[in-house]
Amino acid sequence: MAVDYFGRYFTDEGFKFTELINDDFFQPVRLLFQNRHYVSASKLLFVAIDSIGFIEYGDERHNTFIKWLDTYSDIQKLGITSAELWEHRNSLLHMSNLNSRKVESGHTRMLVGYVGEMPAEVELDTNKTGYYEIPRLIKTIGEACGEWCLTYDKERDKIHKFVERYDLIASDARMLEIPLER
Repeated sequence: MAVDYFGRYFTDEGFKFTELINDDFFQPVRLLFQNRHYVSASKLLFVAIDSIGFIEYGDERHNTFIKWLDTYSDIQKLGITSAELWEHRNSLLHMSNLNSRKVESGHTRMLVGYVGEMPAEVELDTNKTGYYEIPRLIKTIGEACGEWCLTYDKERDKIHKFVERYDLIASDARMLEIPLER
């Protein structure tokens, strides 16, 4: 059966915006992370940022991934930039490695995500490589989504564009399930 996301997330009490975003984007990331699939969780988080950037800005010519991060997130607190994360995203999604073309050419630092506490005795060269803690990135993006969600309370006219663009996103909330006979 298909899930009617309007009936589930648009209720008499209002639009359950954060629940929809959580169910479609953050819950799958959480499941991968909890099962120690850290690279896959990161990749899916980057896809979520791509999707949310599209929902917010549409199909613009400039980079909506970077624009959304710069508008709603505090990514700098992780010691990385949105442009560096974009290149990291490109590397992981397109080649499953850490060397995008800009990284290879020396125009952008390589990023390395990690899980756990970095030992104090480990000396990191942050000139050519940026390091970020994956759980902190997930939390930072979650906080950015919270900031983004609040804009829909203030800018009610955005809701129409949200629905129009969200309908173009492949979504678990609208995934058709057909029972298979055994």
